[in-house]
Amino acid sequence: MPHLLKSLFPSLLLIAAYFIADEFLGPENGIYVALGLGTIELLHTRIREKRYDPMIGWTTLFFCLPGLLILLPENSLFARLQPAVIETGLCLLTGIFAFSKADLTATLPASCRKELHPFPQQVKEMRRLLRYLFFLLSSHTLLVYSAILFFPQPTTKFITSTLLYLLLGFFFAALYIRNHILSSRMKKEEWLPLVNEKGEVIGKAPRSICHSGRKLLHPVVHLHIIDKQHRLFLQKRSMKKDLLPGMWDTAVGGHIGWNEKVEDALKRETCEELGITDFEARFLGHYIWESPRERELVFSFLCTRYNQIRIANDEVDEGRFWTESALEQGIREETLTPNLIHEYQSLIKPVLHPSKESSLPFP
Repeated sequence: MPHLLKSLFPSLLLIAAYFIADEFLGPENGIYVALGLGTIELLHTRIREKRYDPMIGWTTLFFCLPGLLILLPENSLFARLQPAVIETGLCLLTGIFAFSKADLTATLPASCRKELHPFPQQVKEMRRLLRYLFFLLSSHTLLVYSAILFFPQPTTKFITSTLLYLLLGFFFAALYIRNHILSSRMKKEEWLPLVNEKGEVIGKAPRSICHSGRKLLHPVVHLHIIDKQHRLFLQKRSMKKDLLPGMWDTAVGGHIGWNEKVEDALKRETCEELGITDFEARFLGHYIWESPRERELVFSFLCTRYNQIRIANDEVDEGRFWTESALEQGIREETLTPNLIHEYQSLIKPVLHPSKESSLPFP
């Protein structure tokens, strides 16, 4: 995060300096400040990174062109419309990113774009905030045009400057308070890693957000236990569960915690749910499972040797071994979870019915 803020600093400085200079030194000086800082940023990028970043030039031009209106005769309509023109440009830029599929990082310097890899939910949330900002700016812009054309000068000055700063201040203060309240609540929750389809960690989020229907991809582990009679052990989900209570499910299943390795999560969940402290497992494969509430990257394992099964927790009501015929009946009667059915048919059946060239992984 500090590095990201450092890379953002030149562009943020350009925007802030222009508005400060425009407000306190006059629009003409604001143009000179924008041109000066834009030129410095272009030279800095050229010297340090040995390339030109065209986005810096476009950003500089965006803030300079409207200011040129002030160079027209002082009492001309175009000169008086200068604040409204600038805000209209901001509205258009905000609207493009709020309502289109344009890349939200496109207006940032290239050095910063290399560091930003937002996942889909972050982009969706950012667009939602930009829509709120767009409606706020659009309403104020219409008011500015009305003030310039019909209101007295003191009222117009208040609307074009002070009122805009008050509205933006209120918007960002409300956003800060909202985020602070959410952060305080989420600190008490379990945080899960967010991954891409390759399993690479790209962020983190509270458990409640991952299960809220936002489809943030997060990793989980499943352990299937098979005995020497080729029976599959299943657990019955507690009636206290908010998802699929009372249904028969994979022997062990649970989330991989933040900064936790897959193997460590498998050991922890196996001990917590079934009381097994010593076991051997081999990797069966991974896949993406999507339900109405969540999206998981599942790492599935098979166990044929373990020291004990002792259920002593409130997450599992009971557990027992199932024959193949019982499993098929459970599928027909819809007493098994959809996720378990998927794994049974795609991963477990090949183990129960190995090819002639392979053998069951029993000791």
